[in-house]
Amino acid sequence: MLGQLDLEGRDKVERSIQRLKMFEPKEGYFLAFSGGKDSQCVYELAKMAGVKFEAHYHLTSVDPPELIYFIRKQYPDVIFDKPRFDDGRQITMWRLIEKNTMPPTRMARYCCEKLKEGGGQGRVVITGVRWAESKNRRDNQGHVTFTGRSKKRNQMLEDIGANFQSTPKGGAVLNLDNADTRRAVESCYRTNKTLVNPIIDWDDSEVWEFLNDYAKVPHCCLYDEGFKRIGCIGCPMGGSKSMMREFERYPKYKDLYIKAMQRMVETHPDQIKIATGKTVNEKANAIMNWWLGKRDNY
Repeated sequence: MLGQLDLEGRDKVERSIQRLKMFEPKEGYFLAFSGGKDSQCVYELAKMAGVKFEAHYHLTSVDPPELIYFIRKQYPDVIFDKPRFDDGRQITMWRLIEKNTMPPTRMARYCCEKLKEGGGQGRVVITGVRWAESKNRRDNQGHVTFTGRSKKRNQMLEDIGANFQSTPKGGAVLNLDNADTRRAVESCYRTNKTLVNPIIDWDDSEVWEFLNDYAKVPHCCLYDEGFKRIGCIGCPMGGSKSMMREFERYPKYKDLYIKAMQRMVETHPDQIKIATGKTVNEKANAIMNWWLGKRDNY
C-alpha cells in the first residue's frame, strides 16, 4: 500500500479505484493514454478496478520514437489514433504550423486541441490529470466543472439551490463539501465529454511509488535519461532549454519544424512580418531562433 493516507485513513489507491467504479459507463471508458507515468497509473488502476475501458493514444507526428516503441511493447492493446481534418487528411504539427502562420507557444497551444483532444466525444474519458501538475487546477478545486457558456444550465443550477460559482468564460464549478471528490469529475460541453480524473490528488512521489512498488510495471526509458516530460518533441510548455535539448537529440525533427516554417513563410508572405532582404530559409531560421528564445531580428 502507498504510505500516504488521506484524513479518513483510506489508501489513495483504493479511493481512486472507487472513483473509477462509481462513474463507469455501460459502454466502458475511453482512456486517454499518453505513455507517460500518469496515464500508466490510471491504466493500471482501471485494470485493478475491473472496469471496462479501451486505451487510445493520439499520434501527433512529433512523438518521441522511444515512447512509441515503449507503448507498442508494453501496452499492445492501446489503440493508435490519427487525428484528421474534415477532408480526411491527417492532422500533423507541420500542417498546423503552416495553417496557423506561427509555431505553437505557451500562450497559443492550438496543437493540443487538434492533435490530442479530438477523441472520446460523447464518451466518459479517463485522464491522468493531477493538481500537482497544474497550479490553476489546484487553486480552483471543485467537484464537477462545466465548461462552455450556457445560461440555461447555470439557471438550472441556481433553481435547484446548487452551490456553484460561475467562471469568467460562462462555465460553472459545482462545489461539494467532500474534499475527497473535488474536481474528480469534469463535464465539458465544448467537447461533449465527461472527464474522470482518478489520481487528481496524487503527487509525483505517489505516482512513482505506485508504478514501481505497487503495480510493478516498467516505464519509458526517457525518464531514466533525465526527461521530466515525454510528450511532443519541441513542446513549448517545457521551456526553451528543454526544447533545445530535444532538438539536439532529435535533429531531424528540428529540420522538419524549419521546413514547416519555410512553407508557412511561402504560403502566407503578407502575414509573416519579418526583416526584409532575407531568403525564405533565412526567415525560417529566424523564426526558429525566436521560437527557441534566441536573439534574432524576427
